[in-house]
Amino acid sequence: MLRLLAGFAAPAALYLVVWEAVARWVLPNIAASGKGFVIDLSSVLIPCIGVMASVFITGVKAGRMLGGGVMAVFFLILYFSSGVAFSWSPVGLTFAGIALAWVLARFCPTMKPDLSTAFG
Repeated sequence: MLRLLAGFAAPAALYLVVWEAVARWVLPNIAASGKGFVIDLSSVLIPCIGVMASVFITGVKAGRMLGGGVMAVFFLILYFSSGVAFSWSPVGLTFAGIALAWVLARFCPTMKPDLSTAFG
């Protein structure tokens, strides 16, 4: 049960922590001309890392579904509530990160057993 809860919480928790780290320690050291690229790259890689954490904790099948679902719902709510959705670029980049994680999940080591078989 703890693995299932951790797989559910990991994407959102990692998103908040890693974005704070990027905003605090990486962006101030980047030239103004490169900040847009770093933000776009982070908008893809951070959701990917979150989904991969869920894949590691719960297994490939469960992690893809759980992590991808949490990322999609969490970020759509976050984007719509903050007004960022007036630009669809962050939403598209987040979904690109989720799709990248779905592809990379096949190669990710996981904790055993895969939780997708435990619930049906």
